[in-house]
Amino acid sequence: MSAALIGVSSGFTDYGDYLGVAFARPLERLGASVVTLPYAERAEGLLPHLDGLLLAGGRDIEPARFGAASHPAATAHSPLRDEFELRLAPAAIFAGIPVLGICRGMQVINVAFGGTLELDHSLLPPPANIHPGGDWDRWRAVVRAMLGGWPPPEHPSHEVAIMPGSTLGKVLGDRATVNSYHHQSVAKLGDGLVATARAPDGVIEAIELQGAAGLCLAVQWEEQEQPGTPLFALLARAAAERAASRTRRPADGSRRAAIRGARAAPGRRASG
Repeated sequence: MSAALIGVSSGFTDYGDYLGVAFARPLERLGASVVTLPYAERAEGLLPHLDGLLLAGGRDIEPARFGAASHPAATAHSPLRDEFELRLAPAAIFAGIPVLGICRGMQVINVAFGGTLELDHSLLPPPANIHPGGDWDRWRAVVRAMLGGWPPPEHPSHEVAIMPGSTLGKVLGDRATVNSYHHQSVAKLGDGLVATARAPDGVIEAIELQGAAGLCLAVQWEEQEQPGTPLFALLARAAAERAASRTRRPADGSRRAAIRGARAAPGRRASG
């Protein structure tokens, strides 16, 4: 039996080789085959080949895509990646492909389903206005350590409270300590999405899609830097199960119809 194939959408623009290895190698160590996805014009055309999808971290989403103006703390943007992932994420979810979102990936899923983002934590009421994150010097040290094979520096971190009975809760329990590098977070939840973890200051740290046909979990922390990367193992198992089921039956018309229907998915650039 061939290994499950997991697509990783991680971008190509920042941090040297980091994006090319930080998400793929943990999945490879778990027995999956991994491919880094290009910004295809027809995102749904990739789906019949994939058993799982990881939406990785990266630059801020263009705020116009969720009806907001820019903020001085914004990073540079990747408009082609935004366009690709905002089509890819709902198409994969509607097709039943297991999906894990990390950091930006969580925000992509939320915006794709009609949600919005907090532009910067400095805009939030206390104590969320000093939520750990946005320390780019510390993040660059993390990147250097990973690429150099050195022990990582100490991460800024905090505890999260996890919804009992959620997919995340079944893996991590009711509480966990996570790293924190994000300067943005979910504001209004997208349609059907549920917040399944929060920081003590109320910032949403994980979301799941109610009634999803496959795994649909996203977290705000950098899972690839967490000890043991348990959520990568969750994605690898779900992808392996899908790969095994696909060897037992051909893709049917309803699956193809779901993919076609996703072409009209939300999350495109707002007008005005």
